[in-house]
Amino acid sequence: MKTPPFVHFCFLFPFIISTFNFQVFATYMISEVLAQLIAYGNLGLLILGTSLIIKKRGEFSRTARLWIIYFLMYFTFAMLASAILFNPGSLLISIIPFIYVLAFYLYLSIPENRELFKKVALISFICSSLLSVFLFTINFDLDNKGIHIYKLDRAEGIYGDANNTALMSIISFIFVYKVFQPTHKLLKLLRLVLLGAMFYCLFITFSNTGFMVFIISLIMLNYKFFTGIKMIVGVALLPILYITLINLNTITANMDLIGQQRNKINNIVNILTFNTDKVDDSGRNELVQNLLHYIYESPFIGNGIDFAVSQHGHNTIVGVWADAGIFTLLMFLFMLGKYFQRSIQCTPDVRYFILPMMLTFCIFMLSLQSIINQPYLVVLFIYMGYLVDNNKKQIVF
Repeated sequence: MKTPPFVHFCFLFPFIISTFNFQVFATYMISEVLAQLIAYGNLGLLILGTSLIIKKRGEFSRTARLWIIYFLMYFTFAMLASAILFNPGSLLISIIPFIYVLAFYLYLSIPENRELFKKVALISFICSSLLSVFLFTINFDLDNKGIHIYKLDRAEGIYGDANNTALMSIISFIFVYKVFQPTHKLLKLLRLVLLGAMFYCLFITFSNTGFMVFIISLIMLNYKFFTGIKMIVGVALLPILYITLINLNTITANMDLIGQQRNKINNIVNILTFNTDKVDDSGRNELVQNLLHYIYESPFIGNGIDFAVSQHGHNTIVGVWADAGIFTLLMFLFMLGKYFQRSIQCTPDVRYFILPMMLTFCIFMLSLQSIINQPYLVVLFIYMGYLVDNNKKQIVF
């Protein structure tokens, strides 16, 4: 029996709202009351959808199940730490991603739902990236709640943060590259245009992390190219690429780069020329060092729910340790390792769809604290879990 359209709506509408960060937009641009109504409404839809579909569930993913175990460990240790150390945290806010995990763990257990989710995610990611480009074009700044009087130096997109926008643009590029495979010539042209737009969205963020991850992802997506004579040609071109990159300052000297744009170019040059002492990390190293101070004081149970977020840690992995202790961190790393292990065991089409996304997430975890507390991202992890576990049964994803 097929899933009714209303049930699809109960799950996919909250996912779309989360992808477009509409709740934050409502908070800044309309009212906090509306934002709260959106949040509660989304949770209500997920609970309703879960109650309607629970008896029709399919075979669960053992890989995706690891997220449930992780969150249970996280809340157990973090709540204990909050009580002992008197570090209050907002349990209601922090539990929202867990509710999305439970809901989509059930929803995506049905194969036909995974097919629909794939298409909805593709369209949502494309539109969110295109919207980010548009907002940069009109000089819209979410933090300033409107059009900024000065020209923005980096695209902060619909997330109000350049690195988050860079992350989404790379995920969007991977989805377009692997999921959108048209046969008609006009649609093939559209695919190339969309890929170019996704790259442009990344480019205007001027994210050093994003550029590095994109190059790695692009190589993995084109794994078929690196064989035989093509491999030799590719290796031969590497010195040319390296020389080009270390001379970026000279190449872009006549470009009208402002603010952090020039700083990001300098970062690329300094990294490639091994002048790491001159690389500007935007203060993230100091923030991580601050977190480590608290970790050393309470390494086993952590410091409490969302403690790292309150300290602006900007590091997901260290943040897990700071919040819920070493045992939760080990579970988190074990879970990520299992995703990589089972992705490698998949057929090439699925392997080189999952691995670029996993590498993207893991590398951005070193500079972002929002990877595992954004619903649309944790849902993507659940989807990938089902892909790797059902690869032998269903090659086409």
